Amino acid sequence: MLFVFCSILVLQPLGICGEKEAPPSSPSLPAEVKFPLPNPSEIGPEKFSALLNAFLLQGGYSKWQSDLRPRPTGSFTVHPSGIVESYGIHGPAAVRVVYSPQVWEWMENGRKGLIADGGIIIKLLYDRDLKNPALFSREVTGFSIMVKDSKGSWDGWFYSDGGPLQKPTHEHAANFFDPNAGFALSCMNCHASADNPEGTYSSARNVTVAPSIKHITEISAEGLRKGLIFPNDIHSSQEMKPAVKRAMKEPAPYWDHADRIVWFNEPNPQPLTIMDHVPQGPRPHGHRQFLTSSNCNACHNAVQLYTARPNMAINEDTKKAESPLINLSPSSEWRYSMMGLSGRDPVFFAQLESERALHPDLADQIDNKCLSCHAAMGQREWKKDHGPEALFTHQIALARPGEAHEKYGALARDGVSCVICHQMLPDGLGTPRTYSGNFKLLDKPTTIFGPYDKVAVLPMQQSLGLTPLKGAHISESKMCASCHTVSVPVLDVKRKYTPDEFKQINESKDPSKSFHEQATYLEWQNSSFSTETGTANPKQQSCQACHMPKTYKGEKLRFKIANIEDETFPAVDNRASNEQLHMDVREDYSRHALHGINLFTLEMFKQNPTVLGVPPKDNLFPAGKSGFDVAIQSVLKMAQEQTAIVKVLSAKRDGKRLLAQVKVTNLAGHKFPTGVSFRRAFIELKVTTKAGKTLWVSGATDKWGVLGTIEDERFAPLKTEFFDGNEFQPHHQKITREDQVQIYEQLIAGSDGIISTSFLSLKTVLKDNRLLPFGWKANGPNAAIIHAKGTEDDADYQNGEASDIVRYEVPIDAPEGEALSVSATLYYQALPPYYLKRRFQFVDKPATQRLYYLVNQLDLSDTAARDWKMKIGQDEKRTE
Repeated sequence: MLFVFCSILVLQPLGICGEKEAPPSSPSLPAEVKFPLPNPSEIGPEKFSALLNAFLLQGGYSKWQSDLRPRPTGSFTVHPSGIVESYGIHGPAAVRVVYSPQVWEWMENGRKGLIADGGIIIKLLYDRDLKNPALFSREVTGFSIMVKDSKGSWDGWFYSDGGPLQKPTHEHAANFFDPNAGFALSCMNCHASADNPEGTYSSARNVTVAPSIKHITEISAEGLRKGLIFPNDIHSSQEMKPAVKRAMKEPAPYWDHADRIVWFNEPNPQPLTIMDHVPQGPRPHGHRQFLTSSNCNACHNAVQLYTARPNMAINEDTKKAESPLINLSPSSEWRYSMMGLSGRDPVFFAQLESERALHPDLADQIDNKCLSCHAAMGQREWKKDHGPEALFTHQIALARPGEAHEKYGALARDGVSCVICHQMLPDGLGTPRTYSGNFKLLDKPTTIFGPYDKVAVLPMQQSLGLTPLKGAHISESKMCASCHTVSVPVLDVKRKYTPDEFKQINESKDPSKSFHEQATYLEWQNSSFSTETGTANPKQQSCQACHMPKTYKGEKLRFKIANIEDETFPAVDNRASNEQLHMDVREDYSRHALHGINLFTLEMFKQNPTVLGVPPKDNLFPAGKSGFDVAIQSVLKMAQEQTAIVKVLSAKRDGKRLLAQVKVTNLAGHKFPTGVSFRRAFIELKVTTKAGKTLWVSGATDKWGVLGTIEDERFAPLKTEFFDGNEFQPHHQKITREDQVQIYEQLIAGSDGIISTSFLSLKTVLKDNRLLPFGWKANGPNAAIIHAKGTEDDADYQNGEASDIVRYEVPIDAPEGEALSVSATLYYQALPPYYLKRRFQFVDKPATQRLYYLVNQLDLSDTAARDWKMKIGQDEKRTE
């Protein structure tokens, strides 16, 4: 990974031949800043950056030891046109390094021991001399600076470009640039490969011996293949259109709160992901249990090389090198998955807000329960710091940078982050004691689990104080069980509870006091996909096999799992041995795609990057396509190839009737749909003439995805869509009317018998005809928990073949003998209209207002979720 700070300053503190030059004079210079400067960990990065900038402007380093002359940090080529292309590590053509007394003393002492705090290494950056490419310009074009501060982070360095601290704000977030100064920035990915814990390649040789200056005029194919060529600067802001305030469109007519709605434009934006940064604590015993993904991003992201196939990236069209690049690194794909977005999920926070509103006396307890999965790092860090009984509330989870609880807010917003999975212990996984987010983590966070035996441990040890080890459980389905088997307390509707009563119910072993809000892992166990049966069969697949694929568009992936400064980089003094840094190309590289098929929420994030605080790309790989586009592409592939298929088995005329049979088959290793109960799939059965006129349709929707009937071009919602009178669509074996629709869903009533979308009111299953997985057995594992409801007399549904056949007897007004077309389309809705309507009952509250805004200005017209429904599959047949 190449990371370069590019300063906006242009100074002339040192000449090319080494003569000292006076700093530029200016009446606006601040008062003299004397060395040593205070430590950045003591006064904060903003104040320190201002002091450092003044120190540079005043030329305070002019008497320090320095390299004899600028030197290239990699090869460069001079094109026949005269254009010079540099492949150096630090951006421009060359660097000249200046060493503060503390650093020089350490270097003279044979690089033994530690550099004293306050020591500074300044890399002066130079461009090529356009008239003589073998030389460099006299002007310094930028800085890359390291300031030693052992109390700031594990690696002990504060990195800066020498300018005042620039923090992205939502006012100019169109660029989504990274902060230009701070601890544990992505500079670590190169400096962690040094042969010493201080992470610097500084060499006294460059002070006493002038380096030779060479250039190459051509790049060999072998060099390209090995990835020996590097770009100038991949740390750049993203070119985006300026952020635009988008007003809400006219809301759907179904949200019945017009008398209470507060009309507003864009809601208060969430902090940007690039501002949520919690680094590893200082050496030797400062290990934090929880670190934000920003610590991992530096190495586990793609790298832009001058090659056709950068490491952990691939061309969108795998046969065309000129097609756009796709970032398939663990860091990028995870960030744009719902796991990476779980701590910012606007749907979740609206749901949480409604639960608190229904039970205000239990608001803090409900927060603590629900945030244990969605904001696991923040919740566990809070309990670690304040005791196991301390409650983690949404106010703490929403703490912004600069506020009292900013650390917990940053950890919470990072979602189901890297260390949650990679520090999870195998103890109890796949058993009830670890369900509902009760997984166990390492007691001493000095190691981290991965899937491989042989790994380069030195860079992670030096940058984060962590030793990577193989953990076989990382690749097993039981790893996913904790957060995908969720049991919630059952609270009676309208009854008040004390916090102690809630705790007793939550901890009760009585099954009648809890409900499985989701049971995806349990569904998988009762299927032929389970790898835990002890008996092999061709369908066996772990969760990871589907959700962490090893291919892209059918092409097997071969990547190194990280990018560090290793033997493929230009030679440099004081780097660790090749043996310590060598990484194998992994033939079993697994993507961190981690997707379900929730396209709807992903579109909210994609269309609202400033509101939800997630940039479309990672700044370390700006050449790649938008991470949201890559995620959506993965979602669509999974939806259309791995979830379900629909088939019109027969279609024939019988006088004034049309008779058809439609078969839907579940391809997934769990129910379809799975997860939270409000997700649903439905069949649209349409009969049309040869000219395209629609004669009959079951499953028609309007632009909001509301199911209804169409008569005289007028749409009327089904009475069952919003459960008027508590009515709902039963599981149909035969459909004869347009107001009958086969919907695969789970509907649950509260203690009052009314269908509920409150997770804490779920008590009685009224309907569950979600398609069972292949190999389901009525006497199999967990059958008592996850059985179907309302399908008892449907033999083909219950036979373990993961399918359902629906028969249609359709009245048709068409001339006899005319061939008709019968099409069956299976659609999916992660956010059905009735669910949104229930949420918007609380529209006077901030999280619900945010969701209201996102829903009512979302443009799905050119997406695969047009009309708020996502097509899973389609089949068509002409009548016989």
